[in-house]
Amino acid sequence: MAGTVQVAIKADVYEAAQRVAKLDNVDVSTLVEDLVRRHSEYVAALGDLDPAIPTFDLEHYELQRDPGEDDADYEARLSLFR
Repeated sequence: MAGTVQVAIKADVYEAAQRVAKLDNVDVSTLVEDLVRRHSEYVAALGDLDPAIPTFDLEHYELQRDPGEDDADYEARLSLFR
């Protein structure tokens, strides 16, 4: 669909977009359009990843001990992944 559409954006988000757009010397609609385009290209690129490369999986992650780390500290760090 070509053309212009309206998008509802919360006032505080719009104000932030105005500040960023001013820094980039563009209007808010150009900023939003560019952000959506770049994000959609990023998501599409993720879909093109080599399926032979395994994705990160915490279930099979083995936490390495830091040098000099005691059992309590190791368990505390390990609990962050549970």
